[in-house]
Amino acid sequence: MKLAKVIGRVTLSRKDERLKGARLIIAAPVDKAQIASRDFSGFPASRANFVLYDGLGAEEGDIIGYVEGAEATAPFDHPIPIDSYNVCIMERVNYNPNA
Repeated sequence: MKLAKVIGRVTLSRKDERLKGARLIIAAPVDKAQIASRDFSGFPASRANFVLYDGLGAEEGDIIGYVEGAEATAPFDHPIPIDSYNVCIMERVNYNPNA
């Protein structure tokens, strides 16, 4: 699982029927420096923003956990056209690099 900050939503004029009951959101990956400082205001230049499937109702500004690739399709019992999936909305992030 990786962390990202929700920065927007995707509005579609037509949507694949297999995506019913959820929406697509735009997220910015969070790096270790942001987690350590608890400053999620900037965006790391090393990774691009991306679109992911959100069935949990994450709002702009939320820190979320996500998975990518084959793991993103694991919760579904049918083929679905996604490559990243929101698995949680973080209430608090504690990070201790020395633990």
